[in-house]
Amino acid sequence: MVKSTKWFRLLARAGVAAGLQFAAAMAFATTLPPLPLPGPYPVACSNVAQDFSRVPPGADVEDYWDGMPGNGTPRYATDLLSDPAHTPAVTVNVPNDGPLYGSFTGRALPFVVLVCYPTSQANSRLAYALPTGHAVPHMQRGAEPPLLPDAATRYPVLLFSHGYGGSPLSGDYIDALLVFASFGYVVAAPFHGDFRFSNLQLDNLSDVFYALTHIRDFTAMQALRPLSLSATIDLLLTDPQWRGHVDPTRIGGFGASQGGESLLLMAGAGLTTSVGQSWSTVTRDPRLKAAVGYIPYFGQPVLPAFGRDQRGLDGITLPYLAISGTADTTAPIELTLPGMARLAGARELVALTGVRHTFDVASANDIFTWTVTFLDAEVRDDPVARENLLRTTNVAGGGDDHVLIPYERIVANNFGGLWWNAPAGSESGWGINIAHQGDVIFATWLTYNLSGKAWWLSMTANKVGANSYAGTLYETNGPAFNAVPFDSSRVTRKAVGSGTLSFSDSGPGTFAYTVNGAAQTKAITRQPFTRPVPACTFGGATDFASVTNYQDIWWSAPANSESGWGINLTHQGDIIFMVWFTYDLDGTPLWLSATLTKSTTGGFAGTLFRSRGPAFNAVPFDPAAVTRTSVGTASLTFADGNSGVFAYSVNGVTQTKSITRQVFRNPGTVCR
Repeated sequence: MVKSTKWFRLLARAGVAAGLQFAAAMAFATTLPPLPLPGPYPVACSNVAQDFSRVPPGADVEDYWDGMPGNGTPRYATDLLSDPAHTPAVTVNVPNDGPLYGSFTGRALPFVVLVCYPTSQANSRLAYALPTGHAVPHMQRGAEPPLLPDAATRYPVLLFSHGYGGSPLSGDYIDALLVFASFGYVVAAPFHGDFRFSNLQLDNLSDVFYALTHIRDFTAMQALRPLSLSATIDLLLTDPQWRGHVDPTRIGGFGASQGGESLLLMAGAGLTTSVGQSWSTVTRDPRLKAAVGYIPYFGQPVLPAFGRDQRGLDGITLPYLAISGTADTTAPIELTLPGMARLAGARELVALTGVRHTFDVASANDIFTWTVTFLDAEVRDDPVARENLLRTTNVAGGGDDHVLIPYERIVANNFGGLWWNAPAGSESGWGINIAHQGDVIFATWLTYNLSGKAWWLSMTANKVGANSYAGTLYETNGPAFNAVPFDSSRVTRKAVGSGTLSFSDSGPGTFAYTVNGAAQTKAITRQPFTRPVPACTFGGATDFASVTNYQDIWWSAPANSESGWGINLTHQGDIIFMVWFTYDLDGTPLWLSATLTKSTTGGFAGTLFRSRGPAFNAVPFDPAAVTRTSVGTASLTFADGNSGVFAYSVNGVTQTKSITRQVFRNPGTVCR
């Protein structure tokens, strides 16, 4: 396959190490067979019944779907709906932000939504014919519920964002939407109705005067799109017809042309708001896990979509695949390249030689194979799909597709686990348990009060910078370890100071704190005690049940039933170091620890110790002054990766507690 040196020059200007990346990819080059189309499932869709007799002579039904006014009169899909009570729709309440939303600020705007999904072979519902010659397959009528292949399964969601001036029912969009649903995705597509807000030609934005006179409405139209996509997620997760069938932790997106831009804006990218190329963030929806843009719109040379030099894409971690045409003048690949280079998450750019700004039928197998493989890798977390992306340079047959920016999965640092003073062993006796989920760390500091008693403080630390997290330190009091029942209403928290955790990419970090007027900074490092030491990944699994490493923060089951106490588990090899943060007989915070070893029956057991040591503000901290006293025994048994039993005996008091993982940022963190 011949590759033009033009692309290598563009890659170099974009800041991508093209030679090294491409050489690495070519070392394992694979031509991927195209996926059979459609996928394995028949497809059904939601109610979108319409009264087409309302379309006057000489008018086009697609004008209503697209939001095109007629002789100055607003028109939209809602005007045609014959069963609006049973047609999915959302309302976007436009924020009070004039620079972004212009004259639409403060208004409540409707968006009709089409939902298509995998269905069973037994679905006998009839197709719904459209005047364009297309049909909506197995369409629901009236209040009929969706019929999915398995009513107990939660299916991944795919947001479908059509191009500027289109609709889910127009042109090739309905065909593409049905293909994605046939691969097992619940596909939800809002009718953006772009012409309600802006009516222009994207190619004309290369003209400075045209851009100056149209920028305000064009900005509003772009900013409204990601809001309607987020509202569509809200609909699926709350509507009784859909909420039991969709997986809120597996949400991806596919966008064509401006739809590709909309998904990046939804992930927090900055939108150009002036001809001077300043930019503003529209929204940031963390529920979107990955997206694909086909001929994605990254702007025109005089008006890039994401600010000057596409800087509005800096730091965006959304995994993103762009499939661009080399002959596209509406969404020129020359602007896509530098934008893709700025993304901070997994990314890949595939070029279709000679393809313009249209759906290229000859490349259909290429487009759908790349898209479904990428979504399966990043949304479904399919390791086979991920391996295919790492090795694939083109899809067999079809058009001339080739990789410009090879796929590389970037996994954010996860700092979960047990940490102590650096260098290792220098201040043995205190430590910090860290549960790291998304951009939030829940830290439990195991230290000693002024009298030397074991004392724990906790902190919910939000990300404040690169590898830096900060929050308020709390002292917690509650019912004693032997209380039956444990009454969460008696748990109280009192702010005693603040803390900041900062880490380097290579691992070591610092813990800076102020508590009751005493301030210190400690160098910290992970505490390995055997091998293997697990690697932890936020979102590394959608189902904890199959996970066999139990490192995490756990609490009483069912979740939140006894909020106020918990156990931190650091699991390495066949050993679990457990710290139980609970309360003494007087209700003051107390922590107990145990090194639990795996038994032949699969459980873990060991001796519980109570520690005493130098106070939290001691300088220096003398590890020789730390003492440990045996106070009982503890054991852990697990039914699966998300449910277990904690049994203990302390000073003659014996109890058994059902436990489960504490997920405070979905979908949680998994260690392997």
